[in-house]
Amino acid sequence: MLPLRRTLYLLLSFWLGVAWFCVLVTGISMGIGLAITLIGLPILVAMLWAVRWMAEGERILVKALIGTDASAHYRRPGRPGLWAQIMTRLGDPQTWKDFVYLLVQFPLGLVWTVVAVVLITASAGTLFAPLYYWAVPDGIDAGLFNADTLPEALALVPLGVLLSWLSWHILDRLGRVHGAWAKLVLASSPDPELTARVDDLRSSQARIIEAADEARRRIERDLHDGAQQRLVALSLKLGMARKRLQDGGDGADTLVAEAHEEAKLALGDLRDLARGIHPAVLTECGLGPAIEELAARAPVDVTVAEIPGERLPPATEAAAYFVVAECLVNVAKYAQADEVVVRARPDVGRLVVEVADDGVGGADPSSGSGLRGLADRVAALDGVLRVTSAPGAGTTVRAEIPLVAATEGVLV
Repeated sequence: MLPLRRTLYLLLSFWLGVAWFCVLVTGISMGIGLAITLIGLPILVAMLWAVRWMAEGERILVKALIGTDASAHYRRPGRPGLWAQIMTRLGDPQTWKDFVYLLVQFPLGLVWTVVAVVLITASAGTLFAPLYYWAVPDGIDAGLFNADTLPEALALVPLGVLLSWLSWHILDRLGRVHGAWAKLVLASSPDPELTARVDDLRSSQARIIEAADEARRRIERDLHDGAQQRLVALSLKLGMARKRLQDGGDGADTLVAEAHEEAKLALGDLRDLARGIHPAVLTECGLGPAIEELAARAPVDVTVAEIPGERLPPATEAAAYFVVAECLVNVAKYAQADEVVVRARPDVGRLVVEVADDGVGGADPSSGSGLRGLADRVAALDGVLRVTSAPGAGTTVRAEIPLVAATEGVLV
C-alpha cells in the first residue's frame, strides 16, 4: 500500500541523506583541496556526474515509494566533446537544484526518520503492551500510571489503536509533503527559452500549412494555365493534322511541326513546375550539384565558394536548396547586385548556408512572404535563419540547419 511505502521512505530518508552528504562533502572537499594539482579537477568534474546520478536515484525512489513523479529535463550540449558537456551541466539550473536537494536531504531526512521511529515505536509499544509488560521491571510507563499487570496492559490497547491510526495518517501526510518538496526541487521548471521556442514553432507550423495550401493552389493554377492549355492546343493541332492527312495531306506537315513545338513547350512547363516542387538534380546528385545548377541558371553572376562534397540528410538538403533558390530569386528581383557568393558547409551537426550579395540591401524579412517562408522552413527543422541587410551594404542570408534525418527526426 502507498502509505506503507511512504513510511518506508521516511525511515530510509536519513540514511539516504547521510550517503548523499558524505559523497558530496568528500568529493567537493577533495576536489577543492587538490585543485592546484591535476587530480582535483577531474574529481570536481566527476561530481557533476555524481550529482545527476544521485538525483536520478532519488527520483526513482520518490516515484516508487511516495508516488510522486519528479522527472527532470536537462539541457543538452550544443556541441560534442567533454568540455561542452561540462559547461552545459554547470550552466543548467537543474544541476544546482539537484545539488541543493541532496544537501538538504541530510537534515530533512533526520527529521523524517526520527518522527517516523517515534510514532511507530509509540504505537507498537502501546498496541502490543499485553505481550511484553511482564518483561519490563518497573512496568510500562503510560504517563498517568505504570502498566505492570495484565489488566493495566490491556487498558493500553485502545490507546495503541488510536496512536496507530494517527501515526498512519501523519506519516502518510509527511510522505506527501516530502513528495511535494521533491517535485518542487528535482522536477524541471518550465524553461522560458524552450516555451518561446515552442510558441515560435507553432506559429511557423501554421504559416507552413498556409504556405503549403497556397503552393497547392499555385500548382493547380500553373497546370491549368500552362501545361494543360498547351496540351489542349497540342491535341487540337494533332486532330487537325489527322484530318488533313485524311483529306490529302495539304498543310499536315506544318500542323505536325506546330504540335511538336507545343509538346516541347508543355514539357518545359512541366519541368519548371516540377523543379519548383522538388528538383530532380537534388534527389539524384545531392545539394552540391543542385546549388551549382541554380548558380548557372541565375540571371546574375553567382560564385559558388563552398559546397558539401557528401550527401546530407534529405530534409536538410531540401531546406538548404530552397534557401539558396529563394535568395537568388530575391537578388534578381530586388537587390540590383553585380555579384552573389554562395557557401554551404557542414559544421558540427549542422549545415551552414550563406548567400551574400553586393546589392542595395534593406531587405526586411517581416515585410515579405519569401524570407518569412524560408525562416519557417528552417525553423521546422529546429534551425535558425538570420538576415543582415543594411541599406547600401548588400544582403547576407545565413541559415543554420541541423543535420536531421527526415525519417528518424534525429541528429546524425
